[in-house]
Amino acid sequence: MAEELPVPPPPEDLPGWSEDKQARLEEKNWDNEDKLRGQKVANDIIWLKVYGLLIVVVTVVFTALFLASLVIWSVHYLTPYGWLNPEQLSKIQSVIFSGSLGAIVSTVLQKQLQK
Repeated sequence: MAEELPVPPPPEDLPGWSEDKQARLEEKNWDNEDKLRGQKVANDIIWLKVYGLLIVVVTVVFTALFLASLVIWSVHYLTPYGWLNPEQLSKIQSVIFSGSLGAIVSTVLQKQLQK
């Protein structure tokens, strides 16, 4: 049978976090699994709120970019103020008609609305 070793005493110099109020509160709740589980759920809810906000911001930015490109392209062709050179027109048309920007917005919205 193996001989049990004695538990060593705590170190003389304590780490800096040992005096932190939050660390003491966490240590006090260490054996309270329900309290810790509740904190994990609260953290998950915070993350989901941030993620949702991020999705909305990204969707609005891509949609605004698409609509701005469409408006500028339309104004260039429908009014006598044709100020864009062929290279600029080509870039705007590739953004509008390639479908990639619309596909990104559509995919993100479909994915979020299905949940």
